[in-house]
Amino acid sequence: MKKNLIRFTVFALVLVMAGAVLVSCGGPSGTYGDASGLVGVEYKFSGSKVSVTFGALGFTKTIDGSFSMGKDSDGNETITFTFEGEEATKYEGTHSYSSGKDDSGEYIKLDGITLHKKK
Repeated sequence: MKKNLIRFTVFALVLVMAGAVLVSCGGPSGTYGDASGLVGVEYKFSGSKVSVTFGALGFTKTIDGSFSMGKDSDGNETITFTFEGEEATKYEGTHSYSSGKDDSGEYIKLDGITLHKKK
């Protein structure tokens, strides 16, 4: 009886810790923003990969890279981008990040700019 209780307790703790790790590592997924129209930007997140498409006057350019979630020294969420190729290095780095939901749907904020999730 005592062994079963210990096993159950250990199993429950492992499940709780695994859930906490998954929640804390969670970042955005899906497509946010819009690269169509006069000028726009669209971020497509999948796993730890990101594709950013810049659009202007019907022309688009996409750069691929990766991202990771973190926190700054004040405990605020951040997102760090790393892109492939020299021309994309100006978009790399750590940016402020938040997410939420409003009347228009789910959104993320990157450096204060709100990008809504595409449906």
